[in-house]
Amino acid sequence: MAKIDFRSKINWRRRFRSPQSAATEHEILRIFESDRGRIINSPAIRRLQQKTQVFPLERNAAVRTRLTHSLEVQQVGRYIAKEVLSRLKQRKLLESYGLDELTGPFESIVEMACLMHDIGNPPFGHFGEAAINDWFRQRLWPADAASQPLSDDRCIEGALRLREGEESLNDLRRKVRQDVCHFEGNAQGIRLVHTLMRMNLTWAQVGCILKYTRPAWWRGETPATHSYLMKKPGYYFAEEAYVNRLRKELDLAPYNRFPLTWIMEAADDISYCVADLEDAVEKRIFSIEQLYQHLYDAWGEHQKGSLFSLVVENAWEKSRSNSLKHSAEDQFFMYLRVNTLNKLVPYAAQRFIDNLPQVFCGDFNHALLEDDSDCSQLLELYKSVAVKHVFSHPDVEQLELQGYRVISGLLDIYQPLLKLSQRDFSELVEKDRLRHLPIESRLFHKLSTRHRLAYVEAVNKLERQAAEFPIMEYYYRCRLIQDYISGMTDLYAWDEYRRLMAVE
Repeated sequence: MAKIDFRSKINWRRRFRSPQSAATEHEILRIFESDRGRIINSPAIRRLQQKTQVFPLERNAAVRTRLTHSLEVQQVGRYIAKEVLSRLKQRKLLESYGLDELTGPFESIVEMACLMHDIGNPPFGHFGEAAINDWFRQRLWPADAASQPLSDDRCIEGALRLREGEESLNDLRRKVRQDVCHFEGNAQGIRLVHTLMRMNLTWAQVGCILKYTRPAWWRGETPATHSYLMKKPGYYFAEEAYVNRLRKELDLAPYNRFPLTWIMEAADDISYCVADLEDAVEKRIFSIEQLYQHLYDAWGEHQKGSLFSLVVENAWEKSRSNSLKHSAEDQFFMYLRVNTLNKLVPYAAQRFIDNLPQVFCGDFNHALLEDDSDCSQLLELYKSVAVKHVFSHPDVEQLELQGYRVISGLLDIYQPLLKLSQRDFSELVEKDRLRHLPIESRLFHKLSTRHRLAYVEAVNKLERQAAEFPIMEYYYRCRLIQDYISGMTDLYAWDEYRRLMAVE
C-alpha cells in the first residue's frame, strides 16, 4: 500500500502558464483562491440559476434550482472536509499525511468541486440527458455491420457508417458512435472546464470533479474492482488526452478516482435527499403531515432510540411544539436538515478516514454513504419516498415529458447541420454563410462563438489527408451540437424551441 501523502495529490499546477514554484502554504493557498475566483465568476455557474433541480421551469424562487442546490452542497462539503481535518488533527496525523500546510487547499478544493458538480447538466436534468442520447442513438447508423442503414430522412450516420473492408476504421466509428450516444452531465462538466470554458484550473481542482472514471466509449462489462467508480461515463473521447495527463499529474492509476471526490459525492447525497422533499412540500405535492407519514411507513420497524426517532421524529415533535402554526413547515425542515447533517456528516467523515488507504489510492469502490449502516438506510429512506411520491407525481412527469420533447425538438431543428457533407460544412465554417444553404447558414449563426471555436480548434489539429479525418470531423460536429444545446438553460431552451417552431 502506497504511503499516504496528500502533497502528491493536491497538485497546484495548471496545464497552461503554471507557476514554477509555490514554496509556502500562503502561496499555494493563493493559487487555489484563484481557482475559486475563476469558478465563481464563470458563466457556467451563473447558468445554474435557470437549470432544473427537480421541477422544470419553476417560477417559485423558494424551490431549488441547480445553483441553490449547488450552494447547499458546497456548504455540506465544507462541513465534511472540516470534520475530516479536525479528526485527523486530534489523532496528530495531519503532518504524517502531508496535510499540515494544506488544510486550506483541502477545504477549498472540496467546496469548489461541490459548487461545480452539476455544471455539465443539460436543460431539464436527467430527462435532458435521455433526450440527447435517445436522439443520437435513433439517428446514427446501427453498430452491427450487418444491419441496414436507416432509410428515412432522420438518418444522420454520415461518416460513422460501417464499411466492408475497413475494419480498423470501423473500430474507430464504433468508438465515436458509442461516445456520442452516451452524453452525461459529469463528462460534460470536464469538457466545459477544459475545452469550452478554458478555465485552466489546477490539476487537483479538476480531479475532484471527475466523479466517474469510465470513458464514454467504453463497451462491455466494467471490472468488478471498479464497478461503482465506472457505473457512468466520466469523460469523452475528445478529452481523453487531457484526462490521461490529469491522471499522471495526480498519480492516479487508470479508472481510479481523486481522493477528495468522495467528499463531494457524499455532500451531494446528503443535500439533495432532504431538499427534494422540502421542494415537494413547497410545491404542495404533499403536506408535511403526509410527508411524515410517508417517511414513517417506509422506515419499517420503529424502536426508541433508532436513527429515525433521533432525526425524523425529533424534527416532527419540535416543529409541532412551535406555537406559530404557520411556521411548522419551515421548522420541520430546519430540524430535519440539522438532525440529518449532525448524524451523516460525522459518519461520512469517519468512513473517509477508516478507508483512507483505498480512498487515497483511488480504488475505494463505494460511496461513503453506501453501506449497511443506519445512516445509509436514512438516505435510502429519503430517496425512496421521493421516487415514490415526488418524481412519479403527474405534474412532475408532465414537465419532464415536455422537457424531453423540447430537447428532442431542438435537435430535430439543428439536424440539417449534421446532414451536410464534410465539404459543405467545412465551407460553411470557413465562409460563415453559403447562398445555396440558407437554412444551414442561419442555424450555424445561432451556435455560440465559444462552441464554434472549440470545434474549429479540434478539427484544425486533425491531419486532413488521414483516413480518419472524415470520422473525427463528424464526431466533433456532433459534439458541437450537443455542446450548444446542453449549455442552454431550461427557460432559454423552452423559449428557443417555441420561437423556432413558430408557436408564438
